[in-house]
Amino acid sequence: MQFVKLRDAAASHPVTEQSMPLKRRGAETGSGFQEAINRANAAYERAGRACITRKAIPGKFLIDHHRSSWSTVNLQQEKRTEPEAQTRLRAADLAQSAGRLSIGDWRKFIPESKAEPDYGGTIAPSGRAIFYDAKTTRRTALDFDNLHAHQIGFLERMAQLGAIAGFLVEFSRCSEVYFLPIQVLARWRQSVARKSLPHQFFVANLTSAARGKGLLMFDYLDAIEKQEQLYGPDYALLEIASVTLRSRRKAS
Repeated sequence: MQFVKLRDAAASHPVTEQSMPLKRRGAETGSGFQEAINRANAAYERAGRACITRKAIPGKFLIDHHRSSWSTVNLQQEKRTEPEAQTRLRAADLAQSAGRLSIGDWRKFIPESKAEPDYGGTIAPSGRAIFYDAKTTRRTALDFDNLHAHQIGFLERMAQLGAIAGFLVEFSRCSEVYFLPIQVLARWRQSVARKSLPHQFFVANLTSAARGKGLLMFDYLDAIEKQEQLYGPDYALLEIASVTLRSRRKAS
């Protein structure tokens, strides 16, 4: 048995107007939100505002040989001509290789590491780094069950080094997108016992990403800039004491 390092298929495809659908799909699973983010990041790069890419997830594909157990296929034995053959593998290439090897259900991907969030890059002209994970919810609150401890730890370390770090959150029923800084999330969790962050907190304290034009479906970088102008880069000026007090009254 051999494990094969593969790139996440979504990260290996360049984003263009022709390749991205105009209508959002799969909002329930978050794929529609990720498509919108990819388009926004493509617009940022074209305008010279930032270079932000989706992170590749190292892992392996398990294949079923119609036996009682799963095993891995060594697709590196397949002849490839691309310069980055050992590090980049498109979903179409994987399907063709699986067909040549007479593989049935090959679509079981097992990530080996998810320490880093979904997106990362650099903002112009300062060269400041940005890291964030994308979350979408149909509820009126962001559940902390969907926030992984290893990602929170990574984002906190990046913020301590001066990077913009947090979660890009979509409330799909309201068609609203907010950037939740990791500093604000940490302070909320230290002050409030509830295991979610209500939508009303976002509305009252953060800036909703305004709709853009063309590929830029929502301008989240502008929202981040406005938030930092209000609260500072470390968000030390953001007061959540009154919100905490109301939450405790409701709990009692």
